[in-house]
Amino acid sequence: MAVTQISRIQHRRGLEQDLPQLSSAELGWSLDTRKLYIGNGTIEEGAPTVGVTRILTEHDIAAITSEVSLANYTFFGNAAGYIAQTGASAISPVVRTLQDKLDDFVNVRDFGAVGDGVTNDTAAINRAIQQIYKSTVSPTEPRARRAIYFPGGTYLITSAILIPPFAKLVGDGIGSVTIQQTNANQSIAETCDSLFQTDANIGTSSAVYPHDIEIDGLHFYNSNSSVTSTLLGIDSASNVKVRNSKFTSVASAGFYPNLVSVITSTDTSRKITFDSCEFRTGGHAFLVTGTSCYAIRVLNSSFENISNAAVFLGNTVGFTGVGNYYGTGVKSIVKNSSNHVQSFGDYFADNNLLQAGLILGNLLYSTTQEYTLTTSTLALPVTANIPFEITYTINKNSAYRFGTAVFTPIESGSSIVYTDHYTETVTGVEANLSANNDSLLFSLTSGTATLKFNFKFFN
Repeated sequence: MAVTQISRIQHRRGLEQDLPQLSSAELGWSLDTRKLYIGNGTIEEGAPTVGVTRILTEHDIAAITSEVSLANYTFFGNAAGYIAQTGASAISPVVRTLQDKLDDFVNVRDFGAVGDGVTNDTAAINRAIQQIYKSTVSPTEPRARRAIYFPGGTYLITSAILIPPFAKLVGDGIGSVTIQQTNANQSIAETCDSLFQTDANIGTSSAVYPHDIEIDGLHFYNSNSSVTSTLLGIDSASNVKVRNSKFTSVASAGFYPNLVSVITSTDTSRKITFDSCEFRTGGHAFLVTGTSCYAIRVLNSSFENISNAAVFLGNTVGFTGVGNYYGTGVKSIVKNSSNHVQSFGDYFADNNLLQAGLILGNLLYSTTQEYTLTTSTLALPVTANIPFEITYTINKNSAYRFGTAVFTPIESGSSIVYTDHYTETVTGVEANLSANNDSLLFSLTSGTATLKFNFKFFN
């Protein structure tokens, strides 16, 4: 109701222990505790209860925060219409303090990171990682290891983030969270041991080697046009999983950084998995160097605007690629006979017939190709001077030809010889099949037909 008259303002002051019953709207100030009270008034005046009401002031903030953090919390989960039983019985629920509950969740902003695209967040991010995976605790105490969450934002850094054993970094997604390096000669992130040592010092002083590391939902981006350092360095590490993440650089003319490098400064890197990742604009997208690494997998990932090789395997033993996309102009997998490569269902935008299909070591079974044949010669490019076997079928109206042909280069590719074992229906399709050093050649004497084929070869 509206205030029509204020007859007087009353107030009292004194010690907290001497606080009297205040009259309606009368103020009382406790000098020793710095607490402010106001009288409720009487029931007849319309007050719901007789007594005094405390008015919160700036001096109450610290106390309130402390009280809230120590408040009891019990999980209810009653959105479905019932309260979950958290304890051994319904009358003995599990009770935790609110501080314990809030500490279950680690946000990088709790350590000072801002993510506004302007503030330098290097120290804050490293501080969060160093405190959550503390060198004196984390190697032997699993309860010290919790995922660090990166809310949406752009986190500027000027030196590398160090990722120790057991670290798990989780972001809101590659379209929401960017860790942006502004220096040309600094990585964005590097694996390190439990003492946060890198390079040749990994594992010294009885430190635990980097292992059991997970990264999910982050975009690693170097915005310097003269970038020379790799974006993510995985060194002497094992059981590393990177999912739903993106790696991008500016890579201007003359500068082609490696986006991800797997190296072995002091120990073999092994069991490295990248799943559903994007690699864009760089030299080698995924480079393995140093001594032998093994058990590396790249799954369901895409490679675009890569100037060197999408995957350069070096001394890798045991590489598996499944369902990857290699964009236009991308040299896909550079391997040697000792890599033991397996590739299943990778897609190549350039329609490179000698890559697409099933790769088992050095043996490749190509995917099935389908083309329309006419009297004009159809030339399908293949790698020069590699012998291969092709299995094919040609359908011209109701006439069929199916067979197997073997093509063999002679005298360093100066000529090609081939044997063609085929069967035709009574009415032939009048097909011409041959090859030169770098192409398969198909044509018809007349009419049109459908060609389907696949081939296998060793390289």
